[in-house]
Amino acid sequence: MPPRVKPEPGVAVANTTATRSFAATNPGQFGSPTRQARSSAPSVTDTRFMAEVEEQDEEDDGGEIMWMETRTRSPTTGIMKQEPRHEPMSMMSLASQSMGGSFVGMGPNLALKDFGQGVLKDINDALGELQSRGIQHVASLPELVLVGDQSSGKSSLMSGIAGLSLPRSSGTCTRCPIHIRISRADEWSCRVFLNLEYEFKLPDHAISEQDVKPTNQFPPWVKLDPSRTRRHEFKTVRDRFDSEEIETVLRCAQVAILNPSTPYQAFIPKPRGGEGPDSQQLTQHELISRKEEASEAQFSPNTVALEIKGPDLADLNFYDLPGVFNTARRTEDTYLERVVQNLTKLYIKREKAIILWAVPMNLDTENSLALRLIRESRAEHRCVGVITKADLLPRDEQATERWLGTLKGRGHRIGLGYFITSRQGRDLEEQTKREEAFFNRTAEGHWPDVFDRYKERCGIEKLKAFLSLKLGEEFSKVLPEVKQKVHERLNFIAEQLKMYPGPPANPDLEIYKALTMFSSLLKKRVTDQEFMSTWDTAYSARFTRTILDLKPKYNVRLFAKSTAASAPVFIDLEAPTREEGSPTPTPSGRKRAAPAETPSRRQRIKAEDAEGRSYPSTPTHLRTTMTPTKSVRSSKTLMEIRRMIQRNAIPGQPGLVSSNVYEPLFTEAARAWKGPLQTFINQTFSFLSKEIQEILDSTFSALKNRAIYKLSTEHMQAFVEMHKKDLQAQLALIHELEGTRLFTRNVDALNRYKAEELKILTRHRNHYRIAAHKGDEPASSLPKIEELSEEELAQETAKMEKELRQMGPEPFQQELDVAAYTRGYYVLAAHRFTDVVCMHAMSGLFPRVASVIETYLQDKLGLTGNRTTPEMLDELMEEEGRIGQIRRDLCAEKETLDGAMAIIVNLENRDTTPSQADTVLTMPNNLTSDRAPGSPSYSGTVYGDA
Repeated sequence: MPPRVKPEPGVAVANTTATRSFAATNPGQFGSPTRQARSSAPSVTDTRFMAEVEEQDEEDDGGEIMWMETRTRSPTTGIMKQEPRHEPMSMMSLASQSMGGSFVGMGPNLALKDFGQGVLKDINDALGELQSRGIQHVASLPELVLVGDQSSGKSSLMSGIAGLSLPRSSGTCTRCPIHIRISRADEWSCRVFLNLEYEFKLPDHAISEQDVKPTNQFPPWVKLDPSRTRRHEFKTVRDRFDSEEIETVLRCAQVAILNPSTPYQAFIPKPRGGEGPDSQQLTQHELISRKEEASEAQFSPNTVALEIKGPDLADLNFYDLPGVFNTARRTEDTYLERVVQNLTKLYIKREKAIILWAVPMNLDTENSLALRLIRESRAEHRCVGVITKADLLPRDEQATERWLGTLKGRGHRIGLGYFITSRQGRDLEEQTKREEAFFNRTAEGHWPDVFDRYKERCGIEKLKAFLSLKLGEEFSKVLPEVKQKVHERLNFIAEQLKMYPGPPANPDLEIYKALTMFSSLLKKRVTDQEFMSTWDTAYSARFTRTILDLKPKYNVRLFAKSTAASAPVFIDLEAPTREEGSPTPTPSGRKRAAPAETPSRRQRIKAEDAEGRSYPSTPTHLRTTMTPTKSVRSSKTLMEIRRMIQRNAIPGQPGLVSSNVYEPLFTEAARAWKGPLQTFINQTFSFLSKEIQEILDSTFSALKNRAIYKLSTEHMQAFVEMHKKDLQAQLALIHELEGTRLFTRNVDALNRYKAEELKILTRHRNHYRIAAHKGDEPASSLPKIEELSEEELAQETAKMEKELRQMGPEPFQQELDVAAYTRGYYVLAAHRFTDVVCMHAMSGLFPRVASVIETYLQDKLGLTGNRTTPEMLDELMEEEGRIGQIRRDLCAEKETLDGAMAIIVNLENRDTTPSQADTVLTMPNNLTSDRAPGSPSYSGTVYGDA
């Protein structure tokens, strides 16, 4: 019966007969009799046959329909693309071509091998190089993740894929992830690293299932901040045939991971036959054995990483995860069931991950917990089923039929189909030989003939070839996205680096230029008129006003005779009064009669001190005596001055006032200068520091990220502090001299100030005497003399003189003279003190700064004379602290991504000249093989270098 061929638009028709063995060879891919839709995503090596297959075990009736689709390379990217072919193809023409193929139908020999030497090799080389550069933080790359239940044969499977003997007896490898990266190199090596991304933190209670939460998936392990993650190189193995050393190193690395409190160096195995007594090696062996049996952690999400390089290795990047389980061995470890499952789901959910699901042939797939996690994560379409332990297939028809149903897609369907392995033996060479003999039935074992149709998916080498092919295909799909993300990240880094510029071309020139400009501008700044005027207005004048405002205050309240009695009465002298005017209130001018027959009545009059504070005082014209109030006094009263005069009077010399009265009154006031003086010094140096820093920032703007800027700032701060201490010492001495004793040669100024102060005190004194004598409530304050016009002053003076003639002489004239002398001398000393203090700053500090700044920084930085060396300049130009680290990180990432972009561009620009290998047709092996259909043969090296 002639073949029934149904053409589709743009798809060539093959004039040949498709057999059911095609579908049987690829059941996991096609799965059901229903025609599969072609993938819309471009495939690297994909020539796909889509057939309507009837599931039957009889001979082909020749009634099946077959479509053929070919893909050729793009002239721009070199990636395979669909291209219609309309010429009819005979069976011989199909057979005459090399029937290599994609993962759909793995044909033997030439075509796939040639393809692997061409596009496939280029793509996988590029993928491996990008993976080794570590650009996964920018763009996700295809990777392999091996999952499975405990005892599913994962370790043997991983050893076969990696071409490396992994520990199989201790069980340690199932307790933390192993990350294996394989790449080509001239010499073989295996470098082992410890990737620490989690910190071990035991809680204060026994860990239970309640501790496993979405925010804490791996107790007692806590995710570290990215800045705290560590990668320690553990050991490098050079001999690929020393399986004992490889197993020992990996075992020790994982024991180190599980015992984080012990330094990892303690677990690095010492060389056999190396230096050191045997007792040391025995001690380390005992430590490792003890820590392995009673490890601190039963499990760790931290990773043991292997970088395996060597000739003729496939470029693969994969993770071997701990086997998942439903029931922990110990009750107290029940929480580990969820912890390990959380880790498995974390890796399964990586969007670009190709999942290798290991399932042993001696168990029922219905019980696979790993498959359940894959389905929960909706990742079946990215899953490859690897059926392990084929040599343990039960010898019953039900088991055989069950597995045949799975391979045909009747159950447990997954996107990338199934492979079958049988890894028996101790070392890799023995496992490979025994696997080949098992599937060829040249060795003992049970392998039914019905599985012969799946021979192209039997054996570890077929799996490795498929994975290499699939990784290449997936990489080709994401290559434009990867390129775009790398490009965007490089643009971002370029913008960031503008904020952290690199060193100038001539660092010595930049340094001397900045130093020269700084000293020149600062010297000019501290000596120009604008700087002086700003400082004088803001600080010098304010300091002078503050000191003058501290002039001592005296209470000048008085006594008068009552209008109703001849006995004198004393006015309250305890509360402070105001001697100098402030904003003038309107006096009440109200007169009160002095009732003669009501001595018990009290009237209150208000008085104010020089600060404007109000104090109550009681007019005592109705009292014969008065008790001083107990309010706190801010100044001395005339009565207190009288007592001081009396205590220091010299017997037999009436009317004379001792100098011991004046000096305490002044020195008490001068002690208050200390606070304002320190404030003035602080403000002056704060002003100077601000000017220095502004000039430093301006002249060192191009060097702010360099060590010289930080050092210069520190040296200038020390410079300011040094001059501040010097000035403080000088001004403290001046303050001490002023407060030691009264001294002046300026008699005229002293007399003038004394007369002015006496006039002020007497005017206030008379104001209160008159009001008390007349029984009036005095005005709360008097206007200042300078605020009155000549006419107003004359009227006030005439009125006071008239009233005073009726009152008699001043009873406290001597006390008023003492107060006036003290205040007058204070004004003289205050002007002298503030002048000297400000002169030390303006005529001492600022010129001194200008004179020494020219060479100060150069001396401190070691750039004077013959001391300057290239090493010193390099140190000064070194990027400091966090900024320097940011730039170094950005530069390192830029270098990595520049290399990644070059790899991508080289891949795009490779030779795209079409060749016979550019058009690949995939056919079932039994259509092109010269062997008889009944004599299949397994070869572990059929895929050559792919």
